[in-house]
Amino acid sequence: MKLYKGFLHFLITLVSTFAFLMGWVTLAHSLKPAQPVKQEALAPLDPLPPVGLVSSSSSNSGLQLFSQASRPRARSMFVTRGS
Repeated sequence: MKLYKGFLHFLITLVSTFAFLMGWVTLAHSLKPAQPVKQEALAPLDPLPPVGLVSSSSSNSGLQLFSQASRPRARSMFVTRGS
């Protein structure tokens, strides 16, 4: 049993080292990132239009309002009832 356990530790160490080295080689030979773009070459963006107040009419303008709960929950979700 001790021989088997020692062999298993050696095998895990060997495979882990091999996987680490293969990952290192793969990343070392990967493509290099492109050169960064200069800020002068980018066109400025137009400002966003302001969001108007949402009216209470029946028209749906694509906006959804979400109300927050007025009181927080009394109990936590992770409370256990065990001893």
